[in-house]
Amino acid sequence: MHYEHHVGVTVIKLGGELDLATAPALGRFIGEVRQSWADQLIFDMAEVGFVDSSGLRVLLDAFAVAQRNGGAIHLTALSGAPARLIEVTRLGERFHLHPSTEIALAAILTEARSPAPGGDLPRSAVADGGGAQASEAH
Repeated sequence: MHYEHHVGVTVIKLGGELDLATAPALGRFIGEVRQSWADQLIFDMAEVGFVDSSGLRVLLDAFAVAQRNGGAIHLTALSGAPARLIEVTRLGERFHLHPSTEIALAAILTEARSPAPGGDLPRSAVADGGGAQASEAH
């Protein structure tokens, strides 16, 4: 597992299988790398070939924390069995689905820079002048 930080966003690149053997480590990893409880979390699923109920539980736990704190969960590059699992469980209604991590980041950053209802810019956009954000990769 690898991660990178952007302002208000943590990207976690996953690989292999998310199952009973790997889910506890993923849960701990999310807790360690998340910058804030309100972060938008992007899970890059391009290299994930299998997800069982334990892996799904970790993603749902991350969703619950994000939702309580104003964040969201984004899944990118789903294919094969993991994509089918998200489809049959209808979890695409809870998670934001994107074809790639780059598209997810662009959507999040565009939304953060968009004027809020009433015409005011969100605090983060005002603080940085709406400019590009540095990222930190690990």
